[in-house]
Amino acid sequence: MGIPLWQIPEIRRFYGVEHGGGYDSWRKVSVVATCFDFDKAESTRPKGHCVAVRVTSEDPDDGFKPTSGKVQELSFKSKPNVWAYFSVKSGGGIHEFSDSQFGHVFAFGESRALAIANMVLGLKEIQIRGEIRTNVDYTIDLLHASDYRENKIHTGWLDSRIAMRVRAERPPWYISVVAGALYKVSASSAAMVSDYIGYLEKGQIPPKHISLMHSQVSLNIEGSKYTIDMVRGGTGSYRLRMNESEIEAEIHTLRDGGLLMQLDGKSHVIYAEEEAAGTRLLIDGRTCLLQKDHDPSKLVAETPCKLLRFLVSDGSHIDADTPYAEVEVMKMCMPLLSPASGVIQIKSSEGQTMQAGELIARLDLDDPSAVRKAEPFQGNFPVLGPPTAISDKVHQRCAASLNAARMILAGYEHNINEVVQSLLNCLDSPELPFLQWQECMSVLATRLPKDLKNELESKYKGFEVIPSSQNIDFPAKLLKGVLDSHLSSCSEKERGSLERHIEPLMSLVKSYEGGRESHARVIVRSLFEEYLSVEELFSDNIQADVIERLRVQYKKDLLKVVDIVLSHQGVKNKNKLILRLLEQLVYPNPAAYRDQLIRFSALNHTSYSELALKASQLLEQTKLSELRSTIARSLSELEMFTEDGESMDTPKRKSAINERMEDLVSAPLAVEDALIGLFDHSDHTLQRRVVETYVRRLYQPYLVKESVRMQWHRSGLIASWEFLEEHIERKNGSEEQMSVEKHSERKWGAMVIIKSLQFLPAIISVALRETTHNLEKATPHGSLEPTTFGNMIHIALVGINNQMSLLQDSGDEDQAQERIKKLVKILQDKEVGSSLRSAGVGVTSCIIQRDEGRTPMRHSFHWSAKNLYYEEEPLLRHLEPPLSIYLELDKLKGYEGIRYTPSCDRQWHLYTVLDKPHPIQRMFLRTLVRQPTSNDRLTAYSGHDVDMMHNQLSMSFTSKSIFRSIMAAMEELELNVHNATLKPDHAQMYLCILQEQEINDLMPYTKRVDIDAGQEEEAVETILEELAREIHAFAGVRMHKLGVCQWEVKLWIASFGRANGAWRVVVTNVTGQTCTVHIYRELENTSKYQAVYHSLSVRGPLHGVPVNAHYQPLGVLDRKRLLARKNGTTYCYDFPLAFQMALEQSFASRFPGFKKPKDKLLCKVTELVFADQKGYWGTPLIPIERQPGLNDVGMIAWSMEMSTPEFPSGRTILIVANDVTFKAGSFGPREDAFFLAVTDLACTKKLPLIYLAANSGARIGVAEEVKACFKIGWSDESSPENGFQYVYLTPEDYARIGSSVIAHEMRLASGKTRWVIDAIVGKEDGLGVENLSGSGAIASAYSRAYKETFTLTYVTGRTVGIGAYLARLGMRCIQRLDQPIILTGFSALNKLLGREVYSSHMQLGGPKIMATNGVVHLTVSDDLEGVSAILNWLSCIPPHLGGPIPVLNPSDPPERPVEYFPETSCDPRAAICGTLDSNGNWKGGIFDRDSFVETLEGWARTVVTGRAKLGGIPVGIVAVETQTVMQVIPADPGQLDSHERVVPQAGQVWFPDSATKTAQAIMDFNREELPLFILANWRGFSGGQRDLFEGILQAGSTIVENLRTYGQPVFVYIPMMGELRGGAWVVVDSRINSDQIEMYAERTAKGNVLEPEGIIEIKFRKKELIECMERLDQQLISLNEKLHEAKSNGGHAKAESLQQQIQSREKQLLPVYTQIATKFAELHDTSLRMAAKGVIKEVVDWDRSRSFFYRRLRRRISENSLVKTVNDAAGNQLSYKSAMDLIKRWFFDSNVAKGREDAWVNDEAFFSWKDDTRNYNEKLQELRFQKVLLQLTNIGSSASDMQALPRGLAALLSKMEPSSRKQIANEIRKVLS
Repeated sequence: MGIPLWQIPEIRRFYGVEHGGGYDSWRKVSVVATCFDFDKAESTRPKGHCVAVRVTSEDPDDGFKPTSGKVQELSFKSKPNVWAYFSVKSGGGIHEFSDSQFGHVFAFGESRALAIANMVLGLKEIQIRGEIRTNVDYTIDLLHASDYRENKIHTGWLDSRIAMRVRAERPPWYISVVAGALYKVSASSAAMVSDYIGYLEKGQIPPKHISLMHSQVSLNIEGSKYTIDMVRGGTGSYRLRMNESEIEAEIHTLRDGGLLMQLDGKSHVIYAEEEAAGTRLLIDGRTCLLQKDHDPSKLVAETPCKLLRFLVSDGSHIDADTPYAEVEVMKMCMPLLSPASGVIQIKSSEGQTMQAGELIARLDLDDPSAVRKAEPFQGNFPVLGPPTAISDKVHQRCAASLNAARMILAGYEHNINEVVQSLLNCLDSPELPFLQWQECMSVLATRLPKDLKNELESKYKGFEVIPSSQNIDFPAKLLKGVLDSHLSSCSEKERGSLERHIEPLMSLVKSYEGGRESHARVIVRSLFEEYLSVEELFSDNIQADVIERLRVQYKKDLLKVVDIVLSHQGVKNKNKLILRLLEQLVYPNPAAYRDQLIRFSALNHTSYSELALKASQLLEQTKLSELRSTIARSLSELEMFTEDGESMDTPKRKSAINERMEDLVSAPLAVEDALIGLFDHSDHTLQRRVVETYVRRLYQPYLVKESVRMQWHRSGLIASWEFLEEHIERKNGSEEQMSVEKHSERKWGAMVIIKSLQFLPAIISVALRETTHNLEKATPHGSLEPTTFGNMIHIALVGINNQMSLLQDSGDEDQAQERIKKLVKILQDKEVGSSLRSAGVGVTSCIIQRDEGRTPMRHSFHWSAKNLYYEEEPLLRHLEPPLSIYLELDKLKGYEGIRYTPSCDRQWHLYTVLDKPHPIQRMFLRTLVRQPTSNDRLTAYSGHDVDMMHNQLSMSFTSKSIFRSIMAAMEELELNVHNATLKPDHAQMYLCILQEQEINDLMPYTKRVDIDAGQEEEAVETILEELAREIHAFAGVRMHKLGVCQWEVKLWIASFGRANGAWRVVVTNVTGQTCTVHIYRELENTSKYQAVYHSLSVRGPLHGVPVNAHYQPLGVLDRKRLLARKNGTTYCYDFPLAFQMALEQSFASRFPGFKKPKDKLLCKVTELVFADQKGYWGTPLIPIERQPGLNDVGMIAWSMEMSTPEFPSGRTILIVANDVTFKAGSFGPREDAFFLAVTDLACTKKLPLIYLAANSGARIGVAEEVKACFKIGWSDESSPENGFQYVYLTPEDYARIGSSVIAHEMRLASGKTRWVIDAIVGKEDGLGVENLSGSGAIASAYSRAYKETFTLTYVTGRTVGIGAYLARLGMRCIQRLDQPIILTGFSALNKLLGREVYSSHMQLGGPKIMATNGVVHLTVSDDLEGVSAILNWLSCIPPHLGGPIPVLNPSDPPERPVEYFPETSCDPRAAICGTLDSNGNWKGGIFDRDSFVETLEGWARTVVTGRAKLGGIPVGIVAVETQTVMQVIPADPGQLDSHERVVPQAGQVWFPDSATKTAQAIMDFNREELPLFILANWRGFSGGQRDLFEGILQAGSTIVENLRTYGQPVFVYIPMMGELRGGAWVVVDSRINSDQIEMYAERTAKGNVLEPEGIIEIKFRKKELIECMERLDQQLISLNEKLHEAKSNGGHAKAESLQQQIQSREKQLLPVYTQIATKFAELHDTSLRMAAKGVIKEVVDWDRSRSFFYRRLRRRISENSLVKTVNDAAGNQLSYKSAMDLIKRWFFDSNVAKGREDAWVNDEAFFSWKDDTRNYNEKLQELRFQKVLLQLTNIGSSASDMQALPRGLAALLSKMEPSSRKQIANEIRKVLS
């Protein structure tokens, strides 16, 4: 069998025996072949070796188990020595039924080792990615095995390797860890970004935080657990930290989905595939598995839940997939299943609340091998280099540092100190510009014109050869000149292209034009701009609102939003970077960055507080530096006045010197600090002038003129002067109190300016000697012995490098104390101290000059009589003693721990204290107000002067000074608004005006009048009050936001009358918009010899209090106001003041020039309280007079009598308000009872009820007495973790608080007794369901009140739960823009949903929701606007239900024509209240100008509703929007699949929401008893499926019902260009309520069932159109006749031709006749036809509609009033028509009508008849007689009623007045007799 081996050609070739042919020629060979001996023959030496490898889809790590799946990539490139073939390709796959081998690889080599090596190289070139596993890695490892290389293999060798679990070579462990971590973090980041964008695409606001910068990754690789902290440094840059080691890596995404990893200067390609066992990574062709954690022995909670109960007992055995416990998740009960079988050990107790991942129980597994435990890796990363090589060249390091800075600004993390230091080093390098130029030129050289390139190179070469050590400047200007000249010489055509090419070069040379500093500024500004471009978006804004705006702005590129949010999240690091740049680069020259520093200082949020403060300090440093330069220039410029210089002491020079100095003395700037900076100026003349100016400013009020003297000494400069020390002296007045006047005693002062403390003793003795010598000359006969120690000496230590200024005052008290010790040591020297004391020096001041960037330091040392030396006064540190007395700092001495902060401009002094007992941070701000003598250029440095210029134009000289100072203080407070250590809860300002004021200074120039000497004091009091209110009007709101609750001004008025002396103005800032002003005189209390506050006309709270009395802790009222402010609302007791102010504004707007009457209150407020102190359900209310804040119920009520423009004699309203400071404004049973009582009172008296809502819903409470003493009955006393069984009280506690619980007795085996609590009742009322019951009661009452009287809710603070329901039940609601209306808090909802869904209450119930869903009618920005809106609403309402409509004389003439004319469609708002035309001219509408107030504006915008006035008569209005509007339905973040929907709604169509809005508005107007105007312009109802589903039919029916029951006149008017069709006509037709509704139409208006186009589709079809043509068109008539004739004559051909002509003619005429038909149909729509058919009352032309409806409205109101009177007289037995018929009959019977039929339509005749009640009084009496007769007849018909009649009659008579009773009795006697 078979072929002999010697016959096979290949065998013969192997042994070198002849052969022939190829592979297929073996047959020929076998024929001629001869046999040979194999044993003797020698084989031919082979050329080499071949290795073959089969590539299979088997998993070597799993016993070579076959795998199947897709093959994503398969690539192999054959080489000369390696060849392969495969049965699949990229994109293919291997299915489960195919052979596992899918490839074969062959490798050739001259030796076996070389063949193996070639095979290894070939296998490494194979790229196979997909769902399959292959043997490639394993084979490579096998080929490397020594046994295989040495050919020591055998048939069992492979099996032995498998048995030993020999695996393929893995990547180095750290590469696997880094690759795995980078893959995981990149995948999670991508998923997070995708989720974020998903939120935005759906219109939802994403969660607040998206964490991409920091993440922690845990990896299980081959039994080790690696935990790596990842910090992101850029888009693909990461720092990985593990066990205190750190490395850097970068990744980039490849096009095929792989990752390119750069690590240690090398690149690695990573691919990943998710598998059941974990994630398989392919790193450079080698495989690594990231295993999943799997531990079935731990039973943990998967989500937050409550553990209800265990279904198995502890220690029992359970099977896999068996329920072992039940949990409650989001109110659903769910079982938990065991993942494996085993014995359970319970680790939690039933009823426990579990968090995700918390351990519930453990399993002792039946099969422990199911657990794979990985050991934590304890090692470190190896030391690795950076991901990519970093060049040492400066420009490349600069680019890297700049990129790192930009990454920080993009939100990523880097070492900020390293980045800034590297950037600074690079920017400071002289090589940098040269290297940057070379880099630019190397890129652009080939693109530049040859001549330009040569010229640039030739210019540059001269600098290139200079060695870098010479540090020469870059020739920027030279190179820029070359570029500019070349550009200018180019043609226009070439210039654009060349500009683009040389732009990098041009920008480089421009940045270096000012040297390296200029380039650094360009770089730093660009970084600042990058920061500001993001952070200015978030400044002073809610993050959710910012993201919403960004979402709309970048809806086509939402990744931009993610980038901005990520950048903002890194704001802390960004701030650190900017602060470092400010310190390092901006500090030396802040003026160069002024614009951006201003923007930094304007950032308003906690995040930016430090940065804003630093920027402000740098700005002030700029101002101070500029001010110093200005002063130096100003004082030295005086040399210009004469050519002879200083030697010529001309009067002109003296005058100029004095003028300039006075300007500096009175400038409201940090002049002192600027002057101190010039104390050591080299110009002695300037130095002398500077010191004199400083002294003048310091002693401004009481310096003796011309007394300043200078003397030069070898140690320094000595200055001396004289001043007057003030005392109090009595002046005219009563015995007890005298007015205060200035009196003074002459003292001396001296200043020594030295450069070192060692000179101090010597120069002091010289100064004292010189001063005494000068005084001897001045007072030759006076005594030199000091009677009092009021003299002062100032020590100025100058020179920036002096040893004192090196001790920087960083706020460190130790450093401050060290500084003081050095000074005190010198002053305590016996010789120095005694010489100062003997010279009468009471105070020594030390001033220490510091460098330009820091302000001088000041210390004051006072003589201590106790210690007999000079010691520092801590309170006066930082102040100069002469002026500190004016700051009245003694008032602060009642506080401990006073912290001082100077203002940026040093004009304000801020003292922070802690008010006790409840810690409240108070701040006292003190300043001396300086008044500039002229509008000097110095004031240009005061920024607020410029900003508030328009406010100051109308102010007086004094007002401007005060206002300027207050604005500066507020700017200072705003800088610290987010600084917890400085931000005050309660701030108080004190301003002392140094200069004496004249009465004319208090008034603006335009208002100055002569004041009678006798009335001077009263006039000044009035002027000061107006001045204070004027300033408060401008600054009050801003003050309130900053916590300034009070400000006080002290001023001296110089007058010859009674106004002369000291005055004080004390303003209490109540709400920001409201304030109380008290004016005081300073009088001396003769019994106590001290000045006191003295009120004049109105006694203020400080009356009689000493002016130097210590500040008292905050009172109850102030604390409650503060608490209310923290809750974002106004304290309830401050609302009456807001009503008072709003009334004043109302009168002022209505009557210009209105002044509040002094003899009459506009608003009289009476508080209502329970009649019983323990008032409860059913307790009546009584009025009371008491101080605010004494309430013991969290609900307040007032009866308010107001004089309004509509009701000057007064009207009464009831107000009920939550007290948010009383138990958070929650509703308990007493609050509910009180609210119910107020509501019942309003309903009884039919008075308007206003509810001011600021609450936290129904009260939640627990029994505190039980909470403090309950005990727990544990399941196992020794193991509390096993849970508990019950809660109990001890017998002692039960005896004490037994009434608070329901409990049963339990006896233990030990004999002890326990009272097990079954229920907790509580001692206090209002802990639980009783609050809900009360809420139900007030909900019912408030709903009833809406029907029985006028109700209005104003949401002034957050309103929750029942508060929100009340806001809706009262129907009319005004919401403050920053306060929500919610049912549940957002944090509670987030907890319920188990994730962060909502970020704020505003997101749930802010105006964006409530103003667009019909709950809120109006929105306002603050409480004063809210109160004004309430009063405006009340101005349309009768004083009580059934009362007269409020009517005002109109300012807009009722008879004026309507000037607004619609062009295409009728704009409803313009038609109602007018509009401005294109030229800015007013075009009036139908109703009074500025009277329309639109309500429900944000909801259902296709209908416009509101209230307006017509000739001063209030009316309700419903009008129609003619433009298409977009309804935005927001996405709900609580539903993940919820999307924002934008639905277009066409104009002139009723949709479900707009029909509901119409019905609600009509109902509201009817309850308010307002006449109604409907400007009807509807084409019909929207009748689609969704509309019908959403209730369009129900809403339309409600409109009909509300019109049917409407009780006031209704005018339906189809306006110009308007139309009313179909169902829309039906629901507003006059026959719905023929008594009240009148319909009118404008001449151009249209109305019908359908539109003309629809009508002709039904009634004028094509057939009818043709018939019409045939009837009217002569040509068709002729053709038809011819056709008829042809047909009768049998001419078929002619008939056919005529037929075609007819059809052609019909086709030609059809469009025209369609128009004719449409016009024909339109003629059925006209207003004339409506009038002819009687469906409208009259056609009213547009221009006269206003006057017509005004007259008609007056007439209808008058008729209705009379009908009401008639019906009341008739006992409400008459219908409206019957009553009107009676009135008509009476009218025609009267002398006015004289029987004329046309008299009825004469309005004036009717009014004259009606106004004279004598015309119908008798008839009314007759009706009343009939009514009483009917009532008595009814009584008489009932025997039981007759029995009760005598008693009823007796009761009636007893209630009557005696005279009336006697009269009735007489009348009855007459009847009976």
